Amino acid sequence: MGELMGSHKKGKCKKDKHKERKRSKDAGKACEATKDRVRAHFLDGNTGPWAKSLAAQDDQTARSAESEKNTDPAEATAASASDRTSAVTPTRRGPDYSAPSSIDIVADPVLHALSTRRSISKVDPETPNDSDLLEIIRSISSVADHKSLRPWRFLIIRGDDRHRLGDALDEAAGVVRKPGETNTKPLRAELLLALVSSPVEHDKVPEWEQHATAAGAGHLLELALWQAGWGVMWRSGTLTNTEPVRRLHRLNDHELLMGWFYIGAVPERYRQRLTTSTRPLPKPEQFLDTL
Repeated sequence: MGELMGSHKKGKCKKDKHKERKRSKDAGKACEATKDRVRAHFLDGNTGPWAKSLAAQDDQTARSAESEKNTDPAEATAASASDRTSAVTPTRRGPDYSAPSSIDIVADPVLHALSTRRSISKVDPETPNDSDLLEIIRSISSVADHKSLRPWRFLIIRGDDRHRLGDALDEAAGVVRKPGETNTKPLRAELLLALVSSPVEHDKVPEWEQHATAAGAGHLLELALWQAGWGVMWRSGTLTNTEPVRRLHRLNDHELLMGWFYIGAVPERYRQRLTTSTRPLPKPEQFLDTL
């Protein structure tokens, strides 16, 4: 009898210890969950990675509970295994556009210039002077530039220099004209600015990134001129970096000619058209996504 009671007490102790360990383990899980929610609230708000992870877990739990109600007992084991696998895999979510934007692209002059910029293919003869150009260049020198290498420059092309450019383009294309004829393409504007990308050796800034900086400077030039009231057309082509054209622009071997900006006054017919233009902007959703 004593042995039986002793055996019964030992069994009860084992069960109590097992229950205690289980309670401790469950408490630990609850504690970790609480920590996760604190991190999500105080570190990341409602959009950070912790919050997204918790939202995905909550969503998975809710879907699992719903599926258990509608699943036959025979399928429960397979469904449970599938749920465990999907719970480990992060749920990919797209951008959240539910919150209203506080940005007004019409009222803000910079954003308005960005959204209304147009390429003007035919410009009038009036052009900014060299002092105006200097101020424009000063304003665009803030272009994003890793290590501030300034790997770009512009060349001013006016007057007879435009004919020299036409001759270089003809030479590159193998075009032979009659006496007195000239390539009129560079004459479509009184002022051209040639953009040269001039990368430098740097162990932390690859060449492609410096070309991207030069292209950024070109786009800022367009925006700055547009905001100042000038029409601009950025032109290039297959002949841009041919040997005769490169020679005319005195390019070094590592440099690239990124094209020419044809600059002039905006014709009145364009001004009238711009005020009534209904050309829609592309849908921004196609340019924005998440990992």
